[in-house]
Amino acid sequence: MNRFRLVPPAGAPLPARDVLPCVLPGLGGRPEFTELLADHLGHENAFFVSSGRSALTILLQVLKEGTDRREVVIPAYTCFSVPSAVARAGLTIRLCDVDPKTLDLDLNALVRLDLKRVLCIVPSGLYGLPADLLALEQIARKWGAYLIDDAAQCLGATQQGRPCGSFGDAGLYSLGRGKGITTMGGGILVTHRDDLARRIVQEISTLPRPKARTGCAAVVSSLLYGTMLRPSLYWLVDHAPFLDLGASYFEPDFPITQLSVFQRRLAMRLMPLLSSYNWLRRDHAHHIQSGIEGVEGIEVPRPSDGANAVYLRFPMLTRDERHRAELLRRFRMAGIVASPSYPTSIDEIPGIASYLAPDQAPCPSGRAIASRILTLPTHAGVTPRDLEVMIKIIREDHDRRSEALR
Repeated sequence: MNRFRLVPPAGAPLPARDVLPCVLPGLGGRPEFTELLADHLGHENAFFVSSGRSALTILLQVLKEGTDRREVVIPAYTCFSVPSAVARAGLTIRLCDVDPKTLDLDLNALVRLDLKRVLCIVPSGLYGLPADLLALEQIARKWGAYLIDDAAQCLGATQQGRPCGSFGDAGLYSLGRGKGITTMGGGILVTHRDDLARRIVQEISTLPRPKARTGCAAVVSSLLYGTMLRPSLYWLVDHAPFLDLGASYFEPDFPITQLSVFQRRLAMRLMPLLSSYNWLRRDHAHHIQSGIEGVEGIEVPRPSDGANAVYLRFPMLTRDERHRAELLRRFRMAGIVASPSYPTSIDEIPGIASYLAPDQAPCPSGRAIASRILTLPTHAGVTPRDLEVMIKIIREDHDRRSEALR
């Protein structure tokens, strides 16, 4: 192992040559980016806010107007930003168990829920693996609920040839660290419904603009991020615990603002690069998947039928928590930061109980996934040798266990 080389768990390239021109005026704005988003993802009604969770909160606030439905169905295992947004919007969280084969809503569990009080259903698309969005559209329609296509981690993914984010009534993307492209924070709301678009415009018009220091911080952090994401330098970031990288928090009182002009310009500049970034992630994921095929004790979740995933990370389920800890240790020793992802299922988050619907159905798969999941990096900093090292560690672990049982 080279002690001065460490592969980050996730990331998207952010070169200085793309960051610096966006600091200058006259290099873009909302109309141009809206057209670009329409060209790449088929959306014309696009709106920009300070984060993906802000985007979800605004959508929920708009959808709850004029109805007494107050429950939002979310997966029992997902990013902590999702329940944070539901709580921020003043709504109640209804958990649905997760299918370990897809890491998204278990459709069998969903149809067993009483959805009469449900405002909307929000699938997760974790790690860029789309849910069965067509089936979810039908279920939501049957119960008179909205479907929010949370494509925070699925920018550029498709389902049955349609871009993720375009299903249901409205969708969202995230521009945070570790997403398909990053502007060091930011969220995009999209909808094909003109009535919702008008209400979103009204909601966003009341949001404060970001302070000047926020824009400056985005410029500085973008330059640092683009540099420190390199495996040759990431070890320095890894030794700075105050950065709190990869931490997950339930925060029902986070701030919501508009997105800075710099970040909009940067998103516009990066959007044409998305396809090449995603192609490389898919290629890396498929290489890992073929290399560990048939390894006992490892389950690889798959995207739903008809989906073209983008694999922000490569997820897999280990035998148990102890097995995961051993693999995480061995990857780290080899200079690769694998991740245990979100630390608990949603119902086990400290302080969340008062935000949950009182009559929750059990979600055993969500808890099991939280204790077994491990994700591997797929980004542009991963080399062919890194891929072989990851595969070798998993296969050697399997061979060693098999030998011990003989």
